[in-house]
Amino acid sequence: MNIWLLTTEFPPYFGGGIATYAHTTVQILAQKGHTVTVFVNDDGVDSMVTTMQGTVRIVRFPNTAGPRLAALGPMSRLSYNFALWTAHFVQLEGPPDIIESQEYMGIAAHLLQRKRTLDPVFANIPVVVTAHNPKFILDPIDRAPTYQFPDYWTGEMERFCLSAADGVISPSHYLQAALMKDLPHLHPEVIPNPYILPAKESRAQERKLLYVGRLQYFKGILTLLESLAPLWDQGFSWPLEIVAGDSYFFPKGEMMKSYILRRYARYFKKHLIRIHPAVAPSALHQIYSEAYALVLPSVFDNLPYIVLEAMAQECLVVATRRGGQQEVIEDSVSGILTEPDGMSHALQQAVSLRAEDRAEMGANARARVAWYTDPNRIYEQKIAYFKQVANQKAVRMFPFLRRDLPERTAVSGADSSLSVVIPYYNLGPYLLDTLKSLDRVHQSTPLAIIVVDDGSTDGVSIAALRKAQQRYPYIVIHRTANHGLAQARNFGAQQAATPYIAFLDADDMVDPRYYPRALSILQHYPNVSFVGCWAQYFGADQQIWPTWNPEPPYALYHNPLNTSALIYRREDFLTCGQNDPDMEYGMEDYESMIRMIGHGCRGVSIPEPYFFYRVRAGSMSRGFNPDNQMFLYRLIVQKNPDIFARYATDLLYLFNANGPQYLVDNPGQRSPTATR
Repeated sequence: MNIWLLTTEFPPYFGGGIATYAHTTVQILAQKGHTVTVFVNDDGVDSMVTTMQGTVRIVRFPNTAGPRLAALGPMSRLSYNFALWTAHFVQLEGPPDIIESQEYMGIAAHLLQRKRTLDPVFANIPVVVTAHNPKFILDPIDRAPTYQFPDYWTGEMERFCLSAADGVISPSHYLQAALMKDLPHLHPEVIPNPYILPAKESRAQERKLLYVGRLQYFKGILTLLESLAPLWDQGFSWPLEIVAGDSYFFPKGEMMKSYILRRYARYFKKHLIRIHPAVAPSALHQIYSEAYALVLPSVFDNLPYIVLEAMAQECLVVATRRGGQQEVIEDSVSGILTEPDGMSHALQQAVSLRAEDRAEMGANARARVAWYTDPNRIYEQKIAYFKQVANQKAVRMFPFLRRDLPERTAVSGADSSLSVVIPYYNLGPYLLDTLKSLDRVHQSTPLAIIVVDDGSTDGVSIAALRKAQQRYPYIVIHRTANHGLAQARNFGAQQAATPYIAFLDADDMVDPRYYPRALSILQHYPNVSFVGCWAQYFGADQQIWPTWNPEPPYALYHNPLNTSALIYRREDFLTCGQNDPDMEYGMEDYESMIRMIGHGCRGVSIPEPYFFYRVRAGSMSRGFNPDNQMFLYRLIVQKNPDIFARYATDLLYLFNANGPQYLVDNPGQRSPTATR
């Protein structure tokens, strides 16, 4: 098989278990004769570089921000770059048989969004996601600000990776249960991470306990120190050696190491605690062989490689049951398991073991790891799963994250015809540009174009209508009294005779690829009612606005989609989404989208700038100010009480973390009100 692996860590850089997993998996696949390519972010390179490591190809690229990516935050941009370079190689040499990616940091989110919105580059490539320790599970446990941007959005990207993948692997039953609790629709396959058993180091144990990992709350370092402190106060003389990288401790607003140094200063003075910097895995083997016991006090964990590495060196492991380690360690046979509040007792039990009992437990531990992580057995399981995933039928329901909402589905017929409704009021200088962009679409995808003149009054605009009719005789122009943008859109939708409609303001334009791609999505997924895309500003601004699938709760906090230029199932719009004339100052299209979501009409975003939004001084959006925006947001809540009530708690957290909606334009970037 031709297998591509997406990872944030790969040797020579080791940031944690992901690097060990990637390196081990690649070694095994290559030894079995597979063609393997690794895509890894590396900010030590200025541009994409390709190197060979034996028969394995390594593609390294920086997380750079060109003009298109300037609006994305760092994690969203990283996901974009993974998709960008993967697509580059697909187009250069053809698709692989399968792509595997981690879920951590959502690195495959953009690739999977392109795949699920039927991008031909990725549409037929099976994608498997192997879970490690997702941020959306760890951050609440780690007492991090889970609703602050961009951390909240990184969690959403991770969720999408897991939900949109063709297959999901969990290395432990413990993580599988945690994933399914957050995403009940998920059914991960449990396949342990492989481990190549190293040669056994000679034992030269010292009278010390060992902690290896990161200084993080969820890793249990504070649990361990809180368990040891009273023991030390009572005369327990076993010191703790810590080999770990540092991390930020959110509740105290400082790095965890500085917090530990201050809080447990008296034990440092007594040489009962020593902290050493993190080392490469190859250097850990000697450290394990010198320690009496490795202590894993995790509050939550998947299946950390440090447990496997220590057990392989016959080092006694004392661990909590809060992770996949409970599936490897047989309590009192190949290690000691405990609940976090029983750590003190477990440590006393460990140090009181007879030498022969501890040696037997160490031998059992090495044998247990050799069996549990056997590379050949795990390889067979993984390849069988890859083949199973590759032979699955195409996904016909879009993988939305929030499935607690009612879901409206439709049966798509053979008729994919589209009417484009253009509300028009005194926009004569721009109308012909808009129609020209539609004419480019019309040449390959026949469109019915309906211009609704909402009582234009200036001569230039009236003359532009006559000129438009002469130049494009297939358009239909309806003239009405001036009732406002909302009613003009509704009237145009009512006049359409096609199963699909699109709205386009008379000063905006579209890429010829937008409507055909959107129509293919609507016909493919019966649970999708409307489609949008990224927006390219032009005129007074040149930025790109990256848009997102409108998933609550974020979609209720801030508009994530180009709602003035969506493509709809006409029936769904007429039934659930007609614009409300009460929204006279704007946001009528945003309110319409929220109402549709509340009635089970879901939408998606094509991650390409196919919509061109003209930025001009006199537009309605330029008339927004904090006062009328607060009024409009209040109206939106009043008109959609049920869906806001459903997500009230999440919305409260989003407001507390990021401030008012009108200050936010992209969840992948920090809010202007963020203090950290």
